[in-house]
Amino acid sequence: MQVFIGVDGGGSGCRAQAELGSGQRSAVVTGGAANVFSDPDRAVVQIATVLEKVLAQARALAGGDTALSPQIVLGLAGLHETQAEDALRAALPYPHLTLTGDIDIALAGAFQGESGIVMAVGTGSVLARQHAGETLRLGGHGLALGDEGSGAWIGREALRRALHARDGIGAGGMLAPAIWQEFATRGQMIRFSRAAHPAEYAALAPLVLDLAAAHCPLACAILDDACAYLRRAILRLQEGVAGLPVAGLGGLGPVLLDRIIAQGGGSLRRVAPKGGALDGALWIARKGAGIRKDR
Repeated sequence: MQVFIGVDGGGSGCRAQAELGSGQRSAVVTGGAANVFSDPDRAVVQIATVLEKVLAQARALAGGDTALSPQIVLGLAGLHETQAEDALRAALPYPHLTLTGDIDIALAGAFQGESGIVMAVGTGSVLARQHAGETLRLGGHGLALGDEGSGAWIGREALRRALHARDGIGAGGMLAPAIWQEFATRGQMIRFSRAAHPAEYAALAPLVLDLAAAHCPLACAILDDACAYLRRAILRLQEGVAGLPVAGLGGLGPVLLDRIIAQGGGSLRRVAPKGGALDGALWIARKGAGIRKDR
């Protein structure tokens, strides 16, 4: 029996889902952070674990068939920036394994081969365009050098600007006192920053969003800076192909795209994605096997 498995691995966690040739799908299996750039060893463990669990679900859907040889597509944050492919193939005992970036499965899920732009913003941020059979990707360089507008970037900005407020060289609003309720001293904050992974910074992003909704000027300024970068990236991707539709993906993509449009980006043609990243991984798996889903 034909089985397809898609995996979406990123800085906040990884998810996997199986689909039979009939179109019947398993439940989504979730695991921990799986960014092969920022923490490759942990990523391999998490990916292997969710694959084992989702394959067990696939066997159950297939009536207990133990001879399944699934077509697997892994869409992983950080893959394009690393040399992790050989290590992943060695660690994962599956013969039909396709490795690609998380933005590739995001594009596939949102547009399924049609032209468009995705603004994928979660723990990290990356934007990409597919048009005329070609893909152009912007961002996704990791928190140390980029990921502007991402949850991790927003969280780090909240800490940085809280320090500025305490030093008397920046506005505080409601955000700075809220941050200092989380970190009692400068030393505690600095120790956190020395060891924190992007997902730990991103855990502060909901606080910034909530306080921006309450009109905190500091929280609003952070989100406005995030949106300014993301809008510049969208305009770059629209060069020569003005009017391409834009889909917001990830935990923050739709929210920030709404803010961009409300702040004067009304000329952007926003569309709802046809599906999410897991849908994209499964779509790529089917396409690679030359099988269409009829349902």
